[in-house]
Amino acid sequence: MAGRSPILAYGLTFVAAVALLGATTSIALNSRFRSPVEPWLAASPPSLVTAGDKRIAPPVQIGAVGLIEPSSQEIKIGTDVSGTVAQVFAVPGARMKKGEPLFALDSRTAEAALSQRRRDLAAAEARLSLARARVPGFEAEVQAATTSVEAALAEQDEALDMVRIASSLSSGHAITARETTRRKNALRTSQARFSEAKARLALAMANLALFKESDGGASIAVELAAVEQARAAVKLAETELELRTVRAPDDGTVLQVNLRPGEFAQAGGSSSLMVLGRTDPMHVRIDIDEVDIPRYRRGAPATALVRGEAGRRLRLDFVRIEPLVVPKRALSGSAVERVDTRVMQVIYAIEPNNMTILSGQQLDVFIEAGDRQPMAASVETRRAGEAPSR
Repeated sequence: MAGRSPILAYGLTFVAAVALLGATTSIALNSRFRSPVEPWLAASPPSLVTAGDKRIAPPVQIGAVGLIEPSSQEIKIGTDVSGTVAQVFAVPGARMKKGEPLFALDSRTAEAALSQRRRDLAAAEARLSLARARVPGFEAEVQAATTSVEAALAEQDEALDMVRIASSLSSGHAITARETTRRKNALRTSQARFSEAKARLALAMANLALFKESDGGASIAVELAAVEQARAAVKLAETELELRTVRAPDDGTVLQVNLRPGEFAQAGGSSSLMVLGRTDPMHVRIDIDEVDIPRYRRGAPATALVRGEAGRRLRLDFVRIEPLVVPKRALSGSAVERVDTRVMQVIYAIEPNNMTILSGQQLDVFIEAGDRQPMAASVETRRAGEAPSR
């Protein structure tokens, strides 16, 4: 076996040394001019503001995700009665006034029921009119019965006088016993007629009392109650018919329509048939993480960025704080979020602008966390004097 060439052995060693030197030089140069971390991961140092002999850091901000919603919140429209949708009046984006119809259900059954209730009311009112019309007849009967009582009383008095005369004449035998008996029978007859007349008068007065409205007549009260019941039935039928047309509960914009003519609308369904809301102004519901709640100041200034238009900021005005801390539901997709995070919801109003914003959009919100904190001048001076390592 031939021996290895000295030139080849020393040549390979020299080439390896040159390559190692070149790699070391390249790494040193790259380390000199490249940032130790990626630009999008490096946190830029906060700019300092000088106030006298102190260096003040800019305000720390709370980053949060906000969800745009109507200022009235979303009004989910349903129906009180189930039925087939006959007509839809509203379309998405339409501005509706309070009381304007949104959609209507099939109302044929309700219209038939209302017609029947109205006929029942007409019959009840007719019976009431008939009962009131009987009052003059009963008053005439009372008058006739009163006259009969007076006539029977006169006959009774006449018969009583005749019996007295017969009693005085019978002692002298001026009148026969038969005549005396006849006159006594006539007295009994007149007394019976008087009792009958009084009974007829009592009956006539009782009948009149049943129908005399000023005295609270029972028959009139029954007919009045029947009329009121029929009117209530008509009102119920009118309400049932009115519920077949669903109207806007407040001024607002139609945000979503989830029904079409011919579909069946279920009362109390889990999904909303329409979504309505007042979009002037719009609100943003901001979820502040529970760890940031102590840093939040009520009414703190806030701005927001619309995703897709990062160069323009929205100014936000504080509205209110929801006092209940709730589990976080709308996740922004950040890797540091946890599904068990609880948040405090804060409502801000979006100042008017010419940007296109829609309900349901997400915003990146920045809230001023607190006052600027003074920092040690010596530390800042030392940091400012440090030269970057090369």
